[in-house]
Amino acid sequence: MAVTRIIAFAFVLAVCVGINAAPNGRILEGNDVATGELPWVVSVRVDNAHVAVGNIIEASHILTSGHGLSALRSIAIAASSVTVRAGSINQYAGGQIVKVQSITIHPSFGNFLHDIAIITLQQPLTFSSKIAAIALATDEVNDALVEETEVSLAGWGLQLSGATPYKLQVATFKVLSSHECEYQAGYGYDSVLCLEHGVNRGIATGDEGAGVVVNNTLVGVASFYFGGGGTKFPDVSSRVSYYSSWIASTIAAQSEA
Repeated sequence: MAVTRIIAFAFVLAVCVGINAAPNGRILEGNDVATGELPWVVSVRVDNAHVAVGNIIEASHILTSGHGLSALRSIAIAASSVTVRAGSINQYAGGQIVKVQSITIHPSFGNFLHDIAIITLQQPLTFSSKIAAIALATDEVNDALVEETEVSLAGWGLQLSGATPYKLQVATFKVLSSHECEYQAGYGYDSVLCLEHGVNRGIATGDEGAGVVVNNTLVGVASFYFGGGGTKFPDVSSRVSYYSSWIASTIAAQSEA
């Protein structure tokens, strides 16, 4: 197993260089999301450009991936450069733009492990039919995520054509067991939830942070993909239940600040 992880680690480093160098990924090739269908999904923006998907977990808190907001490992970029568009399936228009108070990346983030972050907003969102929080997975929900469990994931990532969709896209994936994920990609960690998909499907540039959802419950946060996306390898996400204590303590600390 150690040899497998060393090989996989070297491969992922090469992959990540490609991801950061240019937007060359493949997108879900999913379906358009209807207005209000996924009210917890937001566009996370840096200098007013979409960089990641976020998930509303409280009126003032968004759960997303860490690497798109990282200046150096767990040190975040300036919160003043980040905003969130909530309440719109159009990444370019509609809804409300909210400024960010702070960004907390998991302290152990590195090499795409523990790739999770909490955004605290300057002002709480006003919930409506288009803006709402999603429930977080409990241990019981996590235990039910056996291999072949169907999950959904939505984002604004690149499509096969190389175009960026203006409308939120959603598709269905299947959970891959930790054992099988270790075998295929060297990522059978307890903190990871791997997703299986067909060739030319899967997450891509712009989908990082997207919620992995079962029965309107957030079970994962999309982290990275292999190659340009859409390969035979699984997509990797952070398992939400693994971070439940960290999420709760981080929100409590922000509330007291």
